[in-house]
Amino acid sequence: MAEELLALREQMVAEASCSICLELFREPVLTACGHSFCGQCLARVLGDPPRRSPCPQCRAPVEPGSQRPIRSLGNVTRLTRSLGEVAAWPRCPQHGKPLALFCERCAALVCAFCRDGPEHRQHRVRPAEEAARELRETLQSNLLFLQNQKEKSNCREDQKSEDLLMRVMWELQPVIETFEELQQWMEEQKKTLQAELEQMSQELVNKIEEYKCRVLERQSLLDSVIAEIQEKRDQPAVEFLKDVGRILSRYETGSVSLSTCSAPLGRALGAPQEPGRSCEAAKAPIPEPVSPELQRSIESLSQKSKQVVDIVDTFRVNLWSVIGWGIREQVMLDPETANDYLILSWDRRTVWLGAVKQNVLDTPKRFMHTHSVLGTKGFTSGRHYWEVEVGVKGCWAVGVALESVPRKEPLNLHRSEKVWALQVNGWGQYRAVCMTSEVLALSGRLQRIMVCLDYEAGQVTFYNAKDMRPILQLEATFTEKVFPYFWISSGDSLIWLCD
Repeated sequence: MAEELLALREQMVAEASCSICLELFREPVLTACGHSFCGQCLARVLGDPPRRSPCPQCRAPVEPGSQRPIRSLGNVTRLTRSLGEVAAWPRCPQHGKPLALFCERCAALVCAFCRDGPEHRQHRVRPAEEAARELRETLQSNLLFLQNQKEKSNCREDQKSEDLLMRVMWELQPVIETFEELQQWMEEQKKTLQAELEQMSQELVNKIEEYKCRVLERQSLLDSVIAEIQEKRDQPAVEFLKDVGRILSRYETGSVSLSTCSAPLGRALGAPQEPGRSCEAAKAPIPEPVSPELQRSIESLSQKSKQVVDIVDTFRVNLWSVIGWGIREQVMLDPETANDYLILSWDRRTVWLGAVKQNVLDTPKRFMHTHSVLGTKGFTSGRHYWEVEVGVKGCWAVGVALESVPRKEPLNLHRSEKVWALQVNGWGQYRAVCMTSEVLALSGRLQRIMVCLDYEAGQVTFYNAKDMRPILQLEATFTEKVFPYFWISSGDSLIWLCD
């Protein structure tokens, strides 16, 4: 049956094919000489504009406009196409019959034998062409709906993006203006406070110079008086008594007064009672180096300066918290990890290198061959930062380390895959600790450092906490808990964890 169907289809294809394009007819037309062609194929033969041309099949003349459409041949052509589609249908692997039916429940093609079988007998089964036509219409409807939704979504997303962009632009300008105004205001306040401090400093210098001059003058006068008294004291008795009354009357009162028992003798001998100008200057009290008023002014200005520094520091910390460095951590040192040469302060916020080993237990977490210590708290997510102060001398390193960092064998910082830190050596060179020994071009000596950890982004960033200038950024991929890390290699080093 299948072979007969295929042979019949081949005969119909031969009869329903255009001799020009050799394809099944599309909108067939009949010429006056009785031959059929596709409407578009014959139009190309007649040319543009149409002109008299020979028939492609019998060479008889074909006049423009003489051809007529053949609807019956068009129907035969459509039936031939359908027959070809049916012949091309796949066959049931079980029964060998065309899968010309569609089971709606199972959404599968079936043959006539499958339809009557127990698996599909209770299901609604329709001809495949009918089911395909209906499902095609359903898919087309769904397609139109989805395309409409896509266009609306694109419009919404585009509009949302535009709105967000405009919002960012509108918010960017006030931020820039705010920081510029803040910078200008801070510069003005800096100049004002600096001028007050310089004025107070100059006033204090003047007072100190005045005090020194007064002291030198007083010392010079006292030296003269002492020399005169010593000279008089060593004279013979007769010569000594001639004018001893004058000496006693000159220095009987004031800060250089002589013995009170000598005062009556001076007056009894009739010595002059008016002291000289130099005597009065010698007896005058020495002024205080700093007057109480000036001292109060200095203390007030000092307190004001400290308040300004504290407020700016608090503002900087709060600003950084808002901008995005997450949580400010109050890091404390873990004594169970500290090398036995390291000494921790009672509050576990300061560490330095001792001269001898400490009497401590060898715990599993303790570093034994490197002067290292970890913070007590580790991190497995989020963004965190903390600040440390370091001494102006010595060798040290601050940063982060993985929990699995080696504890019982020597640790080469510049070959370790578990430490990311900023290090300074004895020559004052700053280096990156991250499988490298790159020397950093930094001017001056760092004192306060901010260490910033972004766990998800895999970044460890170091800032100069004095002016918030970036020092170094190291990249990593964290897959385990990360701890604050500290290393000291010289006795004059000191690391202090800031509040």
